[in-house]
Parts: sequence; C-alpha cells; structure tokens
Amino acid sequence: MASRRRTISRYPYLWATLLSLIIGMCPIRAHAHVSKDATYDGVVDFGAQVIHLKDGCLSVDGTVRSGNFFEDLKRLDIGMRPEYRKGRRVVTEYPATLITSIRMLGDQCPDALSNSPSAVFGGGAYSLTFQVEWKDGMQLRPAALCPVVAQCAVSRIATNPGSDFTFPAITCQMMVDSKGVPLVDHLIVSVFAADGKRLTRLSAAP
Repeated sequence: MASRRRTISRYPYLWATLLSLIIGMCPIRAHAHVSKDATYDGVVDFGAQVIHLKDGCLSVDGTVRSGNFFEDLKRLDIGMRPEYRKGRRVVTEYPATLITSIRMLGDQCPDALSNSPSAVFGGGAYSLTFQVEWKDGMQLRPAALCPVVAQCAVSRIATNPGSDFTFPAITCQMMVDSKGVPLVDHLIVSVFAADGKRLTRLSAAP
C-alpha cells in the first residue's frame, strides 16, 4: 500500500487533469434529458406488429388522428414528463375526439410455418371485437367510443408493387371520446378474435 500511495503522489497533475474533465462533463449530462423529441405529420402511429398464430400470421398497424391537431404538435422532453407545444402555446390535453384506425393484414409467416392467412379471414368473413382504454403509468381506465361498434371494411392488398398476388386485409375505424384526457396518456387498443382470445394490444401516444 505504501508503494501505491507514493506512485499516485508523484503524478498530481494527472489527477488534476482527470478532475477537470469530469467537472467539464457535468453540464452536458445535466442537460442531456432536455431535447425536442418528436414532431408529427398529422398522425400518431401504433407500433407495427407481426402476430404468429397456429393457422397463419397477421401484420398489424394503425394510426390516431384528429383533424390537423397533430400536424404542428411538438414534444419537448423535460424531466420525467414531456411537454407539448403548438407554436408557443403549451398543450396539455387531447382534442375532443380521436379517429383510430387499425389495419390487420393476413400475411405469410416470415419463417414459412404457414403459407395461408389466418382463419380470421376465412371465407372473406371476420369477427373481431375491440377494447379501448387510456393508460396513465400503470393505471388503465375505459375509453368511450361513439359509435360503440367499430366500423370495419375488408379489402385485398398487394404487398409488392406490380404483383398480382394479394393478401386479405381488415381496416377498422373507431371514434374515441378524448375530451379532457391528458396528452401524456397512452391510447390502448386490444383486439380479440371470435373465440374471445386476445390477438394483440396496441399502444399509441404522441
């Protein structure tokens, strides 16, 4: 231990240099959590998913929009909770209503476990139900829909331009009552099959 102490004391300038570097880094770290995190092109996206089922796969995505509300909305991450602005005005709540669109595409599984779409699309028919909630931290509460039933339409989509091969798709639209809901809350959409099994749960927030 004595020899180690002598070695350190012989190079005091080295420790002074290191101390200066550490002090110099502190202001950078103190402001690292303040940044303009996101802007939006009129919509907020649900994260895209691929769902593996026993009889095929589903590709799922969706959007949330409300007129031009999200077009000039900016989020500034400050501390633990983000701040939202439209121009110089701070925005704390969602608009009165949100239009939520969920699209489910009957695709082939990437690992080729199945070469046909799921039975969700069997015979061109479908039966899906939705549960919509607001999430604040770990707390969930029901969200109100108007009308209560989702409006769904079936189509066929070509995943490769110029290809004649198409996949069945379901697009469901719901109008969510969002008046007075804090803008930091997440919109949660759970999708259930005809047998009551939950296929997936989607989350969106600006």
